[in-house]
Amino acid sequence: MTFANSPVYAIGTGRCGTLFLYHVMEREPDVASSHERNPENEAFHRYCKWHRLPIDDEGFLATKELEIRADLDRRAYSFEASPYLALSVRELHERFGAKFLFLIRCPDGVVTSFVHKGFYGKPYSVGNPDLAAGYQDQSPAQFFTFFARVSPHGEFFRTWNDMTPVGKVAWFWRAYNERTLEALEQLPPDSYRLARIEDLDYQKYRELAGFLGIDAKVTQADFDALRTSRPHAFWRKRTVDQWTAREISEYEGQVAELAKRFDYRYRVAQLVDEARAEKAESVRLGRIPLAKSGPRFWRARRATARWLRGLATSVDGS
Repeated sequence: MTFANSPVYAIGTGRCGTLFLYHVMEREPDVASSHERNPENEAFHRYCKWHRLPIDDEGFLATKELEIRADLDRRAYSFEASPYLALSVRELHERFGAKFLFLIRCPDGVVTSFVHKGFYGKPYSVGNPDLAAGYQDQSPAQFFTFFARVSPHGEFFRTWNDMTPVGKVAWFWRAYNERTLEALEQLPPDSYRLARIEDLDYQKYRELAGFLGIDAKVTQADFDALRTSRPHAFWRKRTVDQWTAREISEYEGQVAELAKRFDYRYRVAQLVDEARAEKAESVRLGRIPLAKSGPRFWRARRATARWLRGLATSVDGS
């Protein structure tokens, strides 16, 4: 199946710049841009591809075809940013001639963000680690997050399951990026590009748009404004300067090899000052509210409200 212009997907681990690129492409007048538009379909396919389960892909692809055609009915290009699709590249390329932008971000940034979101906050319940993990309660997250939060196989599963969330997400950063590279390397070299999000300036964006066949019309001012907005930077994340010795050991052990391949620093001792400086700058810019000073009365108010409700129910209304 061919289209006048190939559909394009931005992929990665998540927390790696896909949302940012969606917002940039949203401002391109010729591009219909979306972000994780069907997470149930995409996360389920990711789960099956991760565990190498022999499923029929037609339902997944038929849904993507409807989405692509709807995009091309109103714009010249169909673009979707979705980390869930990183392992689906072969199917998407063979069916639609799709092209891919593979975004990579420094491991400490991805790990702190996912841990803050609650990734792998609960140990998995697995009887036979040689099989694909059965349903795991990820509450209060949505159901499809179970499919997205993949786990390892074999004897290493038990080691992984005993790790801290930092160690587990560090494993995910390494393992998922490695599997994505494995999947992309099966495609023609002219069907994908890899970019570190830290290097994605305006000139690099225009180069990538040219590779995709898109005549980029977003101005540098708009691009830079989006790049510096950093919508998640206000979170009170627990960053590397607060990690325990165990978390540091697990993190470094998992990410070291791939981090060196992509020229990322991974020794936490080298990252602490940078993390503290970034946090201080976020406070200065108002992205992290200053902690409230003075006494906190919310516990007293809640206790008083409970006492009054109890008193009201004890009154004889007859």
